Amino acid sequence: MSDPHLRRRLLGTSMFAGAAIVAATALMASPVSAQDAQVEDDSQVDDIVVTGSRITRQDYQATSPIVTVNQEDFQATGSVTIDTLVNDLPQFVPSVNSTSNNPSNGGQANINLRGLGTPRTLVLMNGRRVVPSNSDGTVDINLLPTPLIQNIEVISGGASAAYGSDALAGVANFILNENFEGVQFDSQYGVTDRSDGVTESYALTLGGEIAEGRGHLVLSLGHSSRDQVFNRDREFSAISGPSGTSPLGSTTFDSNNLPNLTLVRTYFNDATLTNTGQFGFNNNGSLFSYVRTRNFQSPGGIDYDGFANPGVSDYVYNTGPLNLNQLGLDRWNAYVGGRYEINRGAEVYANLLFTEYNSANELAASPAAGNVPATGFRVPVTNPFITADLRTLLNSRANPNGSFLLNKRFNALGGRRASENYNVYQSTVGVRGELVGLRDWTYDVYAQYGRVLRTTLQSGNVSRSAVQRLLDAPDGGNSLCAGGFDWYGETELSAACVNFIGRTAQNLTEQEQSVVEGSLQGSLFELPAGDLRFAGGIQYREDVFEFRPDASLAQINPIVVRADGGSTGGSEIAGFNPGQRLVGDTNSVEYFLELLVPVLSDLPFVQQLDLNLGYRISDYSTVGKVSAYKADLDWQVVDFLRIRGGVQRAVRAPSVGELFAPINTSFPSVGAASATGISGDPCDTRSSFRLGANAAQVRALCLTQGISASAIDAYVFTNNQVPGITGGNPDLTEETSDSFNAGLVIQSPFDNPWLAGLSASIDYYNIEIQDVIGTIGASAQLQGCFNARGENPTYDPNNGYCQLFVRDALSGNISQAREVNGNLATLKTSGIDAQFDWNFGLADIGAPDWGDLNFNLVLGWLENRERQDAPGGPFTNRTGTIDSVFGNTFPEWKSLSSVNWAYGAFGLGARWRHVGELTQFGTAIELGSADYFDLNGSWDLTDTVSLRFTVNNVTDEQPIVYSPGVQANTDPSTYDTLGRRYSVGLTARF
Repeated sequence: MSDPHLRRRLLGTSMFAGAAIVAATALMASPVSAQDAQVEDDSQVDDIVVTGSRITRQDYQATSPIVTVNQEDFQATGSVTIDTLVNDLPQFVPSVNSTSNNPSNGGQANINLRGLGTPRTLVLMNGRRVVPSNSDGTVDINLLPTPLIQNIEVISGGASAAYGSDALAGVANFILNENFEGVQFDSQYGVTDRSDGVTESYALTLGGEIAEGRGHLVLSLGHSSRDQVFNRDREFSAISGPSGTSPLGSTTFDSNNLPNLTLVRTYFNDATLTNTGQFGFNNNGSLFSYVRTRNFQSPGGIDYDGFANPGVSDYVYNTGPLNLNQLGLDRWNAYVGGRYEINRGAEVYANLLFTEYNSANELAASPAAGNVPATGFRVPVTNPFITADLRTLLNSRANPNGSFLLNKRFNALGGRRASENYNVYQSTVGVRGELVGLRDWTYDVYAQYGRVLRTTLQSGNVSRSAVQRLLDAPDGGNSLCAGGFDWYGETELSAACVNFIGRTAQNLTEQEQSVVEGSLQGSLFELPAGDLRFAGGIQYREDVFEFRPDASLAQINPIVVRADGGSTGGSEIAGFNPGQRLVGDTNSVEYFLELLVPVLSDLPFVQQLDLNLGYRISDYSTVGKVSAYKADLDWQVVDFLRIRGGVQRAVRAPSVGELFAPINTSFPSVGAASATGISGDPCDTRSSFRLGANAAQVRALCLTQGISASAIDAYVFTNNQVPGITGGNPDLTEETSDSFNAGLVIQSPFDNPWLAGLSASIDYYNIEIQDVIGTIGASAQLQGCFNARGENPTYDPNNGYCQLFVRDALSGNISQAREVNGNLATLKTSGIDAQFDWNFGLADIGAPDWGDLNFNLVLGWLENRERQDAPGGPFTNRTGTIDSVFGNTFPEWKSLSSVNWAYGAFGLGARWRHVGELTQFGTAIELGSADYFDLNGSWDLTDTVSLRFTVNNVTDEQPIVYSPGVQANTDPSTYDTLGRRYSVGLTARF
């Protein structure tokens, strides 16, 4: 927060309004567009509007908690994407961003206010909606023209009365400098301490008056890039992503057709080895046991040996090295905006945003694993690549002629890479002006259209049917492609066989949003305490979404029961998740109004008391009519004290994807079983469920669900993912939230130079969302079914949680977790935001005149964060916990503080990013706090040219690691994974 003069002037009216307050010139006004024009000359200030309201008024102040950051704050991060700064703020829970490789959202940057979910954070640009990039309505802020972003205003709490659907958690309003004048060139280069992760950005901005001052034009062109960084390039993540599916290949014998136990124990020279039927294939033709990693012959390299602890731990493969720690980016932005005043009653304006960028995520080679037709392969006993050791175990089964399961990771095809291309434009055309003859009334009518075209090119996919043909061929597939498919141990495929089984897929996603809105506002009449002001209007909005998957990803092969008892079929592709075509649209007609009622003024302890009322009714094509409202109070007690607060009802209509998404295959994480935690499969004999006080009831429930009596006391689940399905629900209803906020804004009443620049604000917020649209995740399904928190005290197999997943009859493994959308129960969060500013000139306090100092602290305390998955069910308290899912890290304390010194042409600053202590969810494992320190500086070489530098994470603090982390043994959205890094920049303005 690096502009003490601006902050000192504005914090007297509203600490969090800060740089959010803007003014229109006397010849123009834009009552519906927050921050549509910036103050150029204090003598020209007329009416102003703040984010969260449609009313314009002189000296208007924010009644909702609001925090503002600006371009200088962004430059202090040394980043080329704006989400880096946003996620540093305590109000946000970092979600999908530049370090989100798996899970990934194609390189997008999505923001998550209050941790209530990215679809519940409404993103605006100059007070108007931004075209979404996802079927759930989430906006990708990579689309925004970074060089022109002047301020970012964030308000917490429901804002649907002002802006409509989606603003349940609040609003992030990105304000562009459309009044820019002159020519400015900006460049920046950054690199990490390990000489990787290079970032570059270049921008050219031009602007000025036209038509003898009756109009204005601005043009900005920008290019930025970011190099990818692999997990293998950092010590903490080089060994990560444990998986039971290895390039060596393995089998899990059917639980009703296990090999002879005595033979197994003799082979592995282990008289206590359990007969799980899980065996891997060494390159020398021998077998190794997944349980306690018996007889493992390592091919070498950390991919194979990273997790191996022979004789102690179960075998898992290291997928981490080929995953990305930081996603690459190559982005072009262009923005042009202009306005022209025809007369006092009509000013036409228009703007066009264009963004194109490329990104990619990369995963380890495609795995095909599991005990269900949709994931694994069946190998007939006639296959020529069966070795003598494996043949001996096969022949010892009750049915020696039965096929067996093959799990395999296809390293011969290389890693899975999804290359993304986004092509985006959004245009706005409107007219606004005064209603001539009416006292200070203005109108604004505009039409807006946006379109996002996303092209995804996937490589590394494997055709299941082609692999099965090779396995079933009597010659091992040599007649189909040169050399055939030797699946035993590490596999080298000929180019012909790579082409035979490999598949490249291309998906297309197209999203369009159209908005037409008309509004007017002004003074109705004068009351004793001031003008009663009104704003109102009507809006039509339409969202259209279409996802067109590659034909191979949409193909589902019929499930065929083989003569030997096994089955094949299901999804055609192994690798990236398959997908089905999704087409849908929604539209709404919305009416809104707002009143600013001056209640009292010029009384003892009541300089001004205003009531702000808002109401919106929306008629959706999907859920029908819904309404939202707000009632906010603003009380200026004395010059130095202001009290603000209010209540809001907000709504969010279900999106196209939530309503109409077809059933798709997924592989959700459930974690690994442990004796102390509640992750993993509860039926695993190593889990706390099987070892706890209710072990007998857990065992009985596992048997009822399908684990065979012969396998139940030796059952282990060596993977951390299960097969699942996702999908929409056309019967969804809207979400509703009720929020309450109350706060104080204080500016120092003292003239003492030490204290004159001291100001602070503190706000309490409480948000509760009902009928939350979402899914019960696979991990929560398992925990609920097995009574982790009292969800199923009788261990009833008909319990609702138990009905959400099914097990495979042969292996007992979970074969399908149904994560289909529904209106769940309740989501709650509450806490306190505080901001403190203190600035003074050294000369003013009697010290040598060596410049000015500015101190800033933005602090967040999370009082409560709870979720209820089903009506009447228990609330899960997530306060102070971290999980294995993006956007589910909720530290009790989080802060961003800075100190800045300015002296003439020089400036120095330091930032402190603090993430409080956390407990790993479901365990007693405590993770310490994380503290990152950054330095920045600037030097004005001339009146027009300046240099700047940053050093981020000065102490090279490494991320806190835990297992199972989101990815790379940590939560890369919460913790700094790149280490120390540097950037230098140059700005020339003429």
